[in-house]
Amino acid sequence: MKFVILTDTHLVAPGRLLYGLDPAERLRAAVRTINRDHTDIDFVIVTGDLAHWGEVAAYAALKEIFDELVAPTILLMGNHDRRRALRQIFPDADDDGSGYVQAVRHFDAASVLTLDTVDEESRTHAGFLCAHRLAFLDRALAEAPADRPVLLFQHHPPFDTGLPHLDRIRLRNPENLWAVFEKRRRPDYIFMGHVHRPIAGSWRGIPFHIQRATSHQVAFDLASTEIPGSLELPDYSFVRVEPQSIVIHQRPFLYDGPTFWLHDKAAQDAANVSALAH
Repeated sequence: MKFVILTDTHLVAPGRLLYGLDPAERLRAAVRTINRDHTDIDFVIVTGDLAHWGEVAAYAALKEIFDELVAPTILLMGNHDRRRALRQIFPDADDDGSGYVQAVRHFDAASVLTLDTVDEESRTHAGFLCAHRLAFLDRALAEAPADRPVLLFQHHPPFDTGLPHLDRIRLRNPENLWAVFEKRRRPDYIFMGHVHRPIAGSWRGIPFHIQRATSHQVAFDLASTEIPGSLELPDYSFVRVEPQSIVIHQRPFLYDGPTFWLHDKAAQDAANVSALAH
């Protein structure tokens, strides 16, 4: 199985900028690259914060861009999103029967489980899993085929990353999430967004990947209590799921600089390697 992960697209209404950049243009560049270089993927999954202010106009712009994708698209909720506005433009978005944007899909190579961690009633941007969503997770893990891995996708990390400004708004009730894992089974991999930084590691033995945003980024700062922004270049991840491995390639899609052969002596010695670019 092959798929692409995008996250934190933060689209705004057409004609507006966000932190001096156009999130739609960045997303269009990602879509062009995915369509060109990943013609055999099973899906593109977007792990939340689709629209910065949860506006209908922003979701309409998002749909226009995603309509250009050759691969199917799976959408998750993020703390900037609003379910009612999302469903006005994406009426076929996942629905677990209780109105939450989450689902489970069984592929030959893996089961793909998406969780809605958004608390629309909260005054903060922290995530939360209510009884309905935990029950959905319980059923999904109980029914997942035992002969293939479970890949869990959610917006909010359930653990501290070491970024204090974002750890304050992670998932508020990680112990409830863990209790379901202990009861049923642990996912084999967790994929998340929200943090706007590329982070990988393991949580209580479960490997995880946090995807960099396609829009603005969060600066690397392990001390500030305010959220520091940056305009670092974005990327997406290309994931291959094989019987014995899960491999994640992070792909910058706005780099248009030179490429060259590393064994080329002229390239190694060149003052201006771009002149030798392939």
